[in-house]
Amino acid sequence: MPREISNISYIIFDLGGVIIDLDPEATYKAFAEISSHPLSIVTELAASAEFFKKYERGEIDDPTFRAHIREELKYTGPEELIDEAWNAMLGPIAKERFEKLEALADDFDLFVMSNTNEIHVRRFLDIARYTSPQKRFHDYFKQVYLSQEVGARKPEPQAWQVILNDHQLTAGEGLFIDDNASNIEAASALGLQVYHNQQVNDWMKLF
Repeated sequence: MPREISNISYIIFDLGGVIIDLDPEATYKAFAEISSHPLSIVTELAASAEFFKKYERGEIDDPTFRAHIREELKYTGPEELIDEAWNAMLGPIAKERFEKLEALADDFDLFVMSNTNEIHVRRFLDIARYTSPQKRFHDYFKQVYLSQEVGARKPEPQAWQVILNDHQLTAGEGLFIDDNASNIEAASALGLQVYHNQQVNDWMKLF
């Protein structure tokens, strides 16, 4: 492993952009198409509207999230198209990522900490089952932590602290892998070793 990563006993993975391909622009385009709003308006909404963060913390449910989308985008069509547009950002999971996780589990405790939501999780698990029909996604990890279940989202410190507390882990003995620079900075401030994933498969070259 690179010199800056040493003496780790566990690894915390992000999902999007690390384990699953992620293309947020595809969701922005899909919402623009179903709402007839310009792409720039949809992109601005995604960056600024607080209800997205509330949804990721589990503070609002699926129907409330969809109602916000309808209101903001003046959308009057079926809710199925809302879900499809929202899930458009979720791409495939390459089989070799599961193979690498299986190998790493022999030497490290593996965890997930993801900013996500119920609609995405249902689709994500379908994608995982397609790639790995022989083994459940959760079985690749010691425990999977999802923002809407723990009530905190990265880069809020509690998103990682709950893992450290639950398993009595020392921050300095853990590696956190994420594609978001703000999350990397926050995890580093907690004492975790970190790796900023630039391309989805980059983290596999660490080991």
